[in-house]
Amino acid sequence: MMCTDIEGRSIQFNGYGLAFTKAFARSQGVNPVWYLDITPGHHWLTNPIGQLVDDAVRTATPAGATDPHPMTLAADPVLQLTPFIDQMGNPSGIRKEFWWEREWRHVGHLQFAGDDLVVVFAPEYEHGILRGSLARHPRYEAAMPRFVDAQWGLERMIGTLAGVSDLGPFPQLPASG
Repeated sequence: MMCTDIEGRSIQFNGYGLAFTKAFARSQGVNPVWYLDITPGHHWLTNPIGQLVDDAVRTATPAGATDPHPMTLAADPVLQLTPFIDQMGNPSGIRKEFWWEREWRHVGHLQFAGDDLVVVFAPEYEHGILRGSLARHPRYEAAMPRFVDAQWGLERMIGTLAGVSDLGPFPQLPASG
């Protein structure tokens, strides 16, 4: 579903991605996004966050300057939180909802070993190429991740992740949009 056309979505995902367990992600400082409802009338969270960001900008802007000092601004505690905050709701009639997904984010480079990676998402026609490339890398000698196509149906994904060799005829078809 993440890669299909969804009415009102302003971006289209391409079907490539990596999946890790939540336990591993949390151990590496990955955190679920905190969604703030920006629908008109829902100001109990957005206004205080906005005020904290404005205060940080004011504090980081030297006297007489028009722009804040980037390093001072980046060091402000609220700016260390904002990469993990996003907006949702219905501001000005523009709908931005996330009822059906849970986004996790990490600031900086995520360090992981080959056996930390659980699933690689890529179009099926690239699985062999990617598997061959990873097989030449020492970090994947112990464990090769499973490969799935985001367009596959749920049964095929589950079967592939479980290592089922005979998936039968029906899961072979891509998911319909």
